[in-house]
Amino acid sequence: MQQKWTTRPARSAPPAIGRAGAGIFAQLAQKTKYMDPALAGHWPTLAGPRLASLSRPGRITGAGRVGKTLELHVPNGSAAAEVQMATDELLKRINAYLGPGSVTRIAVLQSGKRVPPTRKTAPKPAKQEDDDSPLGSALASFRAAINRRNEEN
Repeated sequence: MQQKWTTRPARSAPPAIGRAGAGIFAQLAQKTKYMDPALAGHWPTLAGPRLASLSRPGRITGAGRVGKTLELHVPNGSAAAEVQMATDELLKRINAYLGPGSVTRIAVLQSGKRVPPTRKTAPKPAKQEDDDSPLGSALASFRAAINRRNEEN
């Protein structure tokens, strides 16, 4: 008697990554007080260097296309007062970027956490004496490459 072999049916394709991740990202956005990445990327130019060092944008809340509230997170009360004083000018800049009337109110929230710097800059290495050995020239070449890369970013 001959044995009859059967094969398993073909597996269905995995779901698209966008569809699979949408639910996960939606929950994560609610937990982490999601901020618009485009707004966060342009925050130093929109807010200016002083306000950008004191605050970071949070989520934009509100229903509809017009009349939303932007949450700004600041580390302490003195930063909150300084940011609150500049909200009128900040609203003009944000609405010029997002569109007229997109944000009508700014809520300043004290988070108690230090605001991360907008761009980390590495300290310049101390000037070292030139060394004519192969190791010294290799290190000098390495330092020059690192400095060029940091200046490009």
